[in-house]
Amino acid sequence: MSKSRLRRVSMGLSLTTLLVGFSPLVQSCHAEGECGHCVIDYSKLNLTSEQANKIQQCDQEWFQEYQQTLPEIQDLQRKFKKLMASQRPDEAEIMLVQHQLDSKKAKLKMKATQILLKKQKILDEDQNKELKNQIQNEIQKKSQQNTGINTNIQPVRWQKIWSNMQNIFNQEKE
Repeated sequence: MSKSRLRRVSMGLSLTTLLVGFSPLVQSCHAEGECGHCVIDYSKLNLTSEQANKIQQCDQEWFQEYQQTLPEIQDLQRKFKKLMASQRPDEAEIMLVQHQLDSKKAKLKMKATQILLKKQKILDEDQNKELKNQIQNEIQKKSQQNTGINTNIQPVRWQKIWSNMQNIFNQEKE
């Protein structure tokens, strides 16, 4: 496979990985609100100083896990792309790397859920209602951003991506 074809395959895999593989990770961050992707205004929760300290500890715990796991995920994604772009990919190794990647993402999602549950235990009933409202508002904002895309254009884009990917692989047969 020529270098230009290899680059195109790699770029296609990168795009696919970003669009499909990494979106659950971002969604877990959105639900949690701790990676800077969305904003939870804790001042609206009227926290006591003890609650604020506990929430801050939860945030630090999440941030440490996120900072530790994200580079591991990125390394596995690079390894996966490299394996997929190789001339003779080892199917067993590809499946192993895919499994490791899924495992890391699941670990991060699990941690986000644990942190959210911890926070809910710290808060009283009214504070939990406000937190859930803020999370719902963030989810709704994200949903509106996603639906802001003209739905008639989206399938064409995917068709073009699919067509380009097919062209890349069809060129090898020529």
